[in-house]
Amino acid sequence: MLGLISTPDPRYGGAPDPDEERERRWEPINWRISVSMTVSLLCLIVSGATPAVVTVLLHISAVGLCIYAMRLAWPTRPGSDQDDVDA
Repeated sequence: MLGLISTPDPRYGGAPDPDEERERRWEPINWRISVSMTVSLLCLIVSGATPAVVTVLLHISAVGLCIYAMRLAWPTRPGSDQDDVDA
């Protein structure tokens, strides 16, 4: 039964190594993303020991920081150059 399984022939190129592809596309994390996510997590941790009004404000700020980090991490389109736009 195992004789029926054909392995890919290296002469025909085969698939690229997934580890090499991952290393080629790897980018270090932006410091703005890591800081905003850390502060967001701290807001959620501290909110457990605060009064109700402060808890609501901390939750809103934590969600806002997560949205900010998400927008920073979102990939941009290759054709759009946002650096060239003067506002």
